[in-house]
Amino acid sequence: MTGEVMVSEDIVQEAFLKWMNRPSEVILDDKAYLAKSVINTSLNHLAKVKREREAYKGPWLPEPILADSRAIDAKLDISYGFMLLLEKLAPLERAVFVLKESFDFGYAELAQLFDTTEANGRQLYHRAKEKITGSNRRFSIDPAQQQLLLEAFAKASETGNIDQLIQLFKTDIEVYSDGGGKVVAALKPLIGSTIVEQFMRSLVSKQYSLLDVKPGLVNGELALLFSQKDNQLLTTVMIIEFDEMGISRIYFVRNPDKLAHLQ
Repeated sequence: MTGEVMVSEDIVQEAFLKWMNRPSEVILDDKAYLAKSVINTSLNHLAKVKREREAYKGPWLPEPILADSRAIDAKLDISYGFMLLLEKLAPLERAVFVLKESFDFGYAELAQLFDTTEANGRQLYHRAKEKITGSNRRFSIDPAQQQLLLEAFAKASETGNIDQLIQLFKTDIEVYSDGGGKVVAALKPLIGSTIVEQFMRSLVSKQYSLLDVKPGLVNGELALLFSQKDNQLLTTVMIIEFDEMGISRIYFVRNPDKLAHLQ
């Protein structure tokens, strides 16, 4: 709902504390009570940060999670690309979509949660689905291509040689960087294999000798984690998104506030 790890943890903690401290006879449905508490607080938070995000310097990216999404919940898609798709939805559409898709809430439950009609709940859900239909397909990568990608990652992290990664770029590859105005980052998306290759080669030549690089799983997707050699401070998380044709998007999360929970 929020795209922010520590904010989300606080919201869940607050919901559980309220739930535990209320007389049990007051709560008729624990699932509905907890869902409504978490969703309402999330909606309030999104309303509060709306202007802040609109004025954000450069692309606003969700905070990365060091995890394999399948280990969290097979039904809950936390892939990075999907998290960004959710950002396209209005907060209420997002709430309805997440509860329906990932937690099996029916339209009657949604109507009760949001004090609306079943028809309106159905409309919100279908509107949300239309906005992201066709963009959230998860591709089955053949083993040979997956092996190429893993080898390219290993070589890039061990030697700084990114030739194999570049060979896997799609011609229309996109790169998004989030520095939040606090560290150096591209303020606009970079699009196309030629400009992305130039950007990546320049980055490696200037920064690789100063950084330790490790491969990892972020939001269930392959990523490279960059830390300063002198103090091991994590400075960048680079997330790779790929489909059956190759690497389609790269996300650089550099805003120190968004990496604090990973230090």
